[in-house]
Amino acid sequence: MSEWINEYWYLIIVFVAACVVAAVIFYFAAKAYRKRTAIYKREEANIKRLVALKEHFRPMTEQAIMSCDVSDLLEGVALYYQLKLQKEEKQEESFELLNEDVKDIYTLDVFVQDKTSKEFFSQNGDILRKRILPALAKIGMSDFAENLRTVYDMYDNSNESVSYSLKKIEETDSYIAENGVLDDIKLKSAEYIRANFKSFIN
Repeated sequence: MSEWINEYWYLIIVFVAACVVAAVIFYFAAKAYRKRTAIYKREEANIKRLVALKEHFRPMTEQAIMSCDVSDLLEGVALYYQLKLQKEEKQEESFELLNEDVKDIYTLDVFVQDKTSKEFFSQNGDILRKRILPALAKIGMSDFAENLRTVYDMYDNSNESVSYSLKKIEETDSYIAENGVLDDIKLKSAEYIRANFKSFIN
């Protein structure tokens, strides 16, 4: 046996190396599988939640508004109108026909879903961008609206007095993340919807 080892020692090294490589490949494959599974489960759970939210507001009534969890109320009301708008050929024109409360709540939900000021202002047109500051003020978040104004002005093509600053945008988005601003928007929007429920019932 020792003679075989002395003669073919390099085969042992190759075998051990192959085992190590196989173990590493298996580890990363298993890790990738767990990650994909976790992502799939999150997406599946979110789809089920949205379906349940859609059904909750069919139809949109005072009872539906008052019985919805405050953490879901903003998204639920916005989803109801989003689904209606998707059926229209001219969605922007149909959006403009909605009452002011609905348009503002819809805008606030888009901001929350986008998660950052950079995403919101870069991915949406003026039809939503121009509503966000008044919408925030409407639900009692004037202080944050003023905080957001500089970023708002950066994306206002008619305002040449403010230069684009990625640093300022990142600072604003850090403030949003660190101070739970999105949760505040959800809560205050829910309070506004409940206090003005007649605006959302059609």
